[in-house]
Amino acid sequence: MSAPRVAFVMEQTLGNVTHYLNLRSQAADAAGIDPLWLPIEYSEGRLWWALRGSVLAWRTLQKNLGRVDACFMHTTTLALLSGRTLRKRPVFISSDGTALNKRYMREAYGLEPDNALVQRGKRLLYRDSFQRAAGLIAWSRWTKDSFVNDYGCREETVSVLPPGVDLSEGPPPPRTNEKPRILFVGGEFERKGGMLLLDLFRRRLRGRATLVLLTRTPEVQPEEDIEVHRWRAPNASETKRLSAEADAFALPTRADCFPFACLEAMAAALPVVSTRVGAIPEMVEHGQSGYLADIDDADAMGDALEALVLDRALRERMGANGRAAAARNYDLRTTARALFEHIRARC
Repeated sequence: MSAPRVAFVMEQTLGNVTHYLNLRSQAADAAGIDPLWLPIEYSEGRLWWALRGSVLAWRTLQKNLGRVDACFMHTTTLALLSGRTLRKRPVFISSDGTALNKRYMREAYGLEPDNALVQRGKRLLYRDSFQRAAGLIAWSRWTKDSFVNDYGCREETVSVLPPGVDLSEGPPPPRTNEKPRILFVGGEFERKGGMLLLDLFRRRLRGRATLVLLTRTPEVQPEEDIEVHRWRAPNASETKRLSAEADAFALPTRADCFPFACLEAMAAALPVVSTRVGAIPEMVEHGQSGYLADIDDADAMGDALEALVLDRALRERMGANGRAAAARNYDLRTTARALFEHIRARC
């Protein structure tokens, strides 16, 4: 019997692009299933993106129904019409964070708060799509808790299967920078805490370290001890190069679910200084592979970065711990194989 044809319908926004590219790179390990890759590009519009995205996903699936046996959808944004689209074919819905996971982050994402009626309507729509799914895949325990507690999904229907990071190249050689380099990666500079980082660097670390900013925000310009590189696309070779040259990674983000930048920093054996947002506390172990601070706590963030700038041995120890954690929990070869097997076993 031939392997089931599984449509991978995947949203093309932010870190979701990285996830899509990473999974495609591991397609040779998709034993037992025949993947059909269907990326859904983000588009601007007046309607709520979940409705627009779900319609785009529906149209794409309609064109391919005759050759699809099952469907994997990432993210929940594309899934509102999935159960009705595929009828009796199994649908697996994957998420880095649900809409209700992110309800306290809406302002940081530049969104207006939903009123009670709109929030209830959205919750019912999502709940219906989740209950029609053959299985739900959460990137973290934080996301699984939302599926269960916010949407009433049964524990046994939600599997925690995190994405992965490419570790095939091995860790970079030991750093020899005379002045430690602190790397920040964030296309959306304000949401990712870039302004807070800039301010505390100017006040506390200028002259003792170099701040390296990789962002697409044009207003951010280089100055003394501050380098600015323009962010172009996920998985860019420039990100890997800057990570290999850096000594520490800082992401004082105000709103995030599961930032790939943290994983990529850990893979590069960099200590990570970030915030207690989304699934970051599951990725970064405070005091072991880095430090975590509360949102907008510039003093705690500055203390953590200052400790790393002053202590090379601490940087090396935390970086090695982060690399080991990435290898243990987020090796792309292992995580992709686990996802493919999870789908195959339920088709």
